[in-house]
Amino acid sequence: MEKTTVGLVSVVASLAVCAAAGLLGYELGWVQFGSVPKLTAAQQLKMDLKNADEEAITLICEVAVSMPVNSLDTPPKVHTETLIAGLDFKNLNGWYQGDFSISESRKGALVMQGSKAVVSRPAMFERFGEMVIGEQFTLDRKDGKFIQTVTFKGDRKVDIIKGYCGKLTRAPY
Repeated sequence: MEKTTVGLVSVVASLAVCAAAGLLGYELGWVQFGSVPKLTAAQQLKMDLKNADEEAITLICEVAVSMPVNSLDTPPKVHTETLIAGLDFKNLNGWYQGDFSISESRKGALVMQGSKAVVSRPAMFERFGEMVIGEQFTLDRKDGKFIQTVTFKGDRKVDIIKGYCGKLTRAPY
């Protein structure tokens, strides 16, 4: 009889410890019951854009640079490059490691057009035998597409850089 009582108490104590561990795991998010609802890409983007006005992001971009050589009418020199870009939603500005008027020290004005961040800055200098009057880059937050455009006098627009960016994650991971 005494052996049965000890065995029964051991079983009840073991079940209580397991229940407490399960409850703790559930509260800490280690254990979940049912399926976890996955966000669609549109829901994730909406959530990201909702939080976008609270933060600045740094992006790393793999791009193809199509730089005119002597004039806009000559075939461009094309090479690939990795560059860093930044968007600051709080101060409404952006930058990338550019060669024209937008840079980390000379940021452009940021405007959101749906999922596209458009960063632009006026300019007034000569390049490739033409007067540059502005520069802009767009970054589509849906797919990471990056396009940098230079505007020349006479409203001639030339896409110099095209590529894709991803959010840069810094340590600790």
